[in-house]
This record gives sequence, structure tokens and C-alpha cells, in this order.
Amino acid sequence: MAGARRRCGALALALSVLLAAAGAARAETLRLLPDEALLTAQAAFAAGEFEVANRIARALDGIGSRDPRVQLILSATETRLGRPAAGLAAGRVGWAFARQADATPALRYEIARNTARAAFDAGRPLVAQYWLRRSLDVAPDAAAAERSGRDLAHVRDTNPWRWSFGLEAGPSDNLNGGAEDPVFRIGDFVVGTLGDGAEALSGYRVNLRVAGQRLLPGNGTAQTVLTFGAETVRNRIDSASKEKAGSVTSRDLDRTRLSAGVRRDILVGAARRPFSLSATASQSWAGGEVYGRDVQLAAQITLAQGDGGSLWLAVDAERGWEGADDRQVDVGALTLLGETAIRGGKGRANLGLKVEAARSTDENSTYTAAQLSLGVDPGWTIGPAAVSFTANAGLRDYDAFALFGSVFVTGGRQDRSWGAGVDFRFDDWGLLGFAPVLSLRHGRTLSNVSRYETSTTGISVGVSSVF
Repeated sequence: MAGARRRCGALALALSVLLAAAGAARAETLRLLPDEALLTAQAAFAAGEFEVANRIARALDGIGSRDPRVQLILSATETRLGRPAAGLAAGRVGWAFARQADATPALRYEIARNTARAAFDAGRPLVAQYWLRRSLDVAPDAAAAERSGRDLAHVRDTNPWRWSFGLEAGPSDNLNGGAEDPVFRIGDFVVGTLGDGAEALSGYRVNLRVAGQRLLPGNGTAQTVLTFGAETVRNRIDSASKEKAGSVTSRDLDRTRLSAGVRRDILVGAARRPFSLSATASQSWAGGEVYGRDVQLAAQITLAQGDGGSLWLAVDAERGWEGADDRQVDVGALTLLGETAIRGGKGRANLGLKVEAARSTDENSTYTAAQLSLGVDPGWTIGPAAVSFTANAGLRDYDAFALFGSVFVTGGRQDRSWGAGVDFRFDDWGLLGFAPVLSLRHGRTLSNVSRYETSTTGISVGVSSVF
């Protein structure tokens, strides 16, 4: 009965449209079929007659139309008439109708973008970002995707809250940073055999990172930012390593870190070079127990910046308290990082040098170190994947190093390490503007104390933001 009334109402749809010019005293009534009414609403919207288009769309919605184009017009006109909350609600309904009707990507793209605009005008930038990311999934062509990407960047820049996350999961042949060889040697001298979880343990690892920022009111040259971060690593030792693990459990290898801080970003000098100062406090847990806490002060300045690249200098000073005895460790680091465009701007490359010194009442936490890192995104694709590469090499030296608490290694401990990796990012397989990333990593450390000679190979699948 209700369906019959709806069909009759659709066939006899009466829409009152004010056609008189300014000063006219009466309105004419047009009797239109639903498709004709929709075409009229679309024409009115294209002509900028948002009120007329809105009234027609409301009438169609009132008789139960499930055409997603009706909700698209409602969403667009409600927003432009100063009612963005109603526009957001209509956009959500239109998206649901479009999915049920198996609408074209172009129509779903327009619905998502208009819903994003409604959310933005309603003062909900995070919701606007979500709908812009949805538009990326259904963008009918590369130009449409690029347009939504630019709008996403704009909305993100105007939002005082900014969030990012990273997720990686996969197998590893060395979850615990264990030794490659079960024989315990110091130089060429054999001390004995390693045991109870000191050897490399294979299994699976999941790493989740979340970071947030809250921008406080600033001006054209300075901005204060509150920062928040969380990272958790979960491990699962496989059956092949159960015997080597001894008393070490998967939970013993788990770790979590929470941090909070404040950063001041400043543009300095006539060249308006970016400069930042930050202070961060963090708390760490290992194996489900409190491991330690630390406070870090950092400064970073741009030494050179141009269209092709930039050169940064960073200085860090950190004080940490570790273990049950709150052992104090002070670490200072100096980092120089350069980035440049390559292959005519199609790719990017960066090269970094980090020098670090740690001092502690515990000689095993006192060392000097240097590390060189390289990252290259050449702009290449292999099949559906964009390819990038990383590499690093480092040295670490301990003037004094003790074994078993009281036996010192003659000449201290020296480590040499290197690593390499390749990432494959599948942009065409993404969801909401996030693409899956397949990462392959291998690293090796050589040491005069064999317990610290390690080899690690891992494969992980993660996600990365395309925009």
C-alpha cells in the first residue's frame, strides 16, 4: 500500500518553484516526473540557484527517492546555504545509496568531495579528511586523485590536530638481537657457549606507531606545538627457536613507549629559515615491566634550502634512567641531514651523518658512535610497485666493557654494523589514501665480543600514506 502511494506520489509530484522575478506576487506550480524534477534541480544548481535546487531535492527526498544524485544535490546545496551539518548528513546518506545502487566512481567521487566540504564548513576537519580519503578510492582519473590530494593537504594544514600512524608486521630471524653463533668468543679466545636466549630467536613481530600534534595559536613566524607519541612492539617466538629461547618468552621481548612534549617552530633571519626547539619526556616498558624513562632536549635548524633540496643540522641531549636501579645514562648527538631531488625531480635522495656519545656510571652504557645513512627514492616502478632503497653503516666503541659484571674485556668492545633495505609501495592497491608497503631488510653487526655479532633478516607488510 505504501509502495503504491509512493508510485502515485512520484507520478503526480507537484513542485512549487518560485519563477517570478523580483516583485512578483504569485508562484507557479509545475507538475514534473521525478527524473524531470532531478534534471531541473541539477540545472538550477548549475545556474547558482541553490535555494531552488534545494527545494526540489527536498521534495524528491520527501517521496522516498533513493537516487544518490538527490542526496548529492541536498548535500551541496545545504552546505552552500549555510547549513553544513545537514549537508554532511545528506552526504552520508548519498554515499550509502550510491553503494547500494552500484553508482559510477565519478558520482561517488562527487558525493565524497561534497561531504568533505560539508564536514570542513561544519568545523570538523578530521571528518573532512576522512571523506577526502574516500574520494581518493573512487577518483575516476589521475587528475581527480591529484585534486583530492591537494585538498587533503590543505585541510590537514588548517587542522590544529594532526595524526599519523605506522604499522608493520612480518617474520624476522632475529627478534631479540641475539648472537649469530652459539660459541662465545672474545677476539680469537673462546670463552664458552651461549645459552638461555642469547642466540638469535626467530618468529614474528608487529610494530604499531601513533603520533599526534596539537598546534597552538601562533603568528607568521612562530608556532608552538604539543606532541604525543606511542609505540608498541609485540613478538611471537616460533617453535623452531623454543629450545634456544630457554627461559626467555615472547612477552619478554615486547616493549612499549609513550611520549609527550612541546616544540617551538620559528622562522629566523631574513631568509626565514626554519628553526625548532623541543622538549620531550617518555616512559618505556619492556617485558610488561617498567624499563625506564628519559627527558630529551633538541634543536634543529635549516642550514640551506632551495627548490632542489635542503640541509639540516640537529643537536640532541638526553638523560635517561634505566633498569630497576634507575641507572643514569646521558646521551648527546649531532646529526647532519641533506636531501635533494634526483632524476629531474622525479625522485629524492637523502644522506645523513649522526655522531653520538653516551656517558653513564655503568661502563657498558658508555660509548661513542657514528652512523651514515642513505635513502633513495628514484621514482622507479616495477609492475604495480614504486620502489625505494635504504642503506646504513655504523661504528660503536666502548672504552671499557665488562662481562659477568666484573670481567673486563681488554681494549673494550668495538662493533661495526651495516644494513640495507628495499620498500615496494603499491599505490593502486590502497584504501582511503593509504597504500600497502612490502619491506625487505637485512643487517649485520661484527664485534670483537661474539655475543654482539648479529645478523638480522626480516620481511614486513605495512601501510603508508600516499598523500
